[in-house]
Amino acid sequence: MALHLVTTDISREQKLKVGYAAWARGDVAALVSMFADDCEFTLVGNAALNPHAGLRIGIPGLREVFEHFHRMFTVREFLLEKVIVKEDDAIVHWHSTLLFRPNGRVIDSERCDLIQFRQGHIRSLRCFYDSASMAIATGRAQVAAASGSGDASTAGRKVS
Repeated sequence: MALHLVTTDISREQKLKVGYAAWARGDVAALVSMFADDCEFTLVGNAALNPHAGLRIGIPGLREVFEHFHRMFTVREFLLEKVIVKEDDAIVHWHSTLLFRPNGRVIDSERCDLIQFRQGHIRSLRCFYDSASMAIATGRAQVAAASGSGDASTAGRKVS
């Protein structure tokens, strides 16, 4: 694959930038080519609130979750805030603005990913994000209505 030829001799930080660019444009084939065959992908969260949450093992599971994500969302904006790499470990902090296709809602998403490499490929990816905001935007959760009985001085504080 062409991506393998391009990324063979570049740093892990550059590989991650290439990979996240592939994610942002929905290029699933390019993205999964960066992963080990026995990779583990975990999207931290409750599967009842986000169908993408949970553990996927191997390229078929990874491809399925990435393809489903890009069928449901359009990436409008994407920004890598920080990429930190130390040996085989990396942390990526990023933001995206997403359009949820079924209801047209726009979601501002901030994520932090923990990544482990093995022999130049991504072996493990754990994604942390605001799952509650995602669930509300996608209609899987609702915000409770304010009771209206408290005054402004106690708003947001537990009162006994």
